[in-house]
Amino acid sequence: MPPWFRKGIDAGTIINFDQPVPSRWQIVQKPSEEDWQLTEAEYRRGERLSFAVTKLLCCDPKNPSTFAFMRIYLQVPYKGTEIDDADTRATQAATLIPRELLAYQDLTAQDIGCTPKLLGYKVSTQDNRGPVTGGFAVYLTWEKVPGVRLGNKDGSNEFWALDNAEREEIRQYFEKNLQAIRGIGYFPDTSALSSLVWDKNSKTLYFIGFRRRNIVSTAQTEPPPLDMTKRLAFFGLVEPNSRAWLKEGWDRDTTKWEW
Repeated sequence: MPPWFRKGIDAGTIINFDQPVPSRWQIVQKPSEEDWQLTEAEYRRGERLSFAVTKLLCCDPKNPSTFAFMRIYLQVPYKGTEIDDADTRATQAATLIPRELLAYQDLTAQDIGCTPKLLGYKVSTQDNRGPVTGGFAVYLTWEKVPGVRLGNKDGSNEFWALDNAEREEIRQYFEKNLQAIRGIGYFPDTSALSSLVWDKNSKTLYFIGFRRRNIVSTAQTEPPPLDMTKRLAFFGLVEPNSRAWLKEGWDRDTTKWEW
């Protein structure tokens, strides 16, 4: 994978944002980088745009104990054209408003209290030093919510280390908050413990991860009712004793499930 983010994101670098109000965020470290570079043929088939993203941990330079996450979406040239001259690569320039940005704008405006808030963004274009002159470079920063992430993608989790009473408390907030998020038309990217952050002090269960936007309803179409028992299982908040619950005609017997 080419190192698309070689410059400008070193620890200590401050990036300025102009929306929704001016703000400044200082980079602390880079947790991840992903590459969706396409060939021109793949782009012509309409698969998606050719781009790379990086996720950064950052802080408020005036209050270093206030942390946030930043993501940068950067257009990159088609495979095989990386060493073409800047003018040639500039013919590939496109615009992008990421779904993630749209989601955080909407969720922040709705302010239901259980999703991260959008803190800043800017939609810009690359200069002639960028991979695609005139191509998109979109920055957004959102709140790093307080609390403990209940699971990780490596399979480890904090949820099952908690006592029974706290696990049951989390399930109660899960049902309430999932209904609230879905009520305004959203659903997190992944049905897993890794999409949940529990703040015991404020009794808040946060849902995180809206990169794919996941709109589940519109003003014209109401989503079908949620089977909350199955949702608890999908997210890993209960452990079924078999896979029977995934089959049609399940008898809904949960007596042997681990709660």
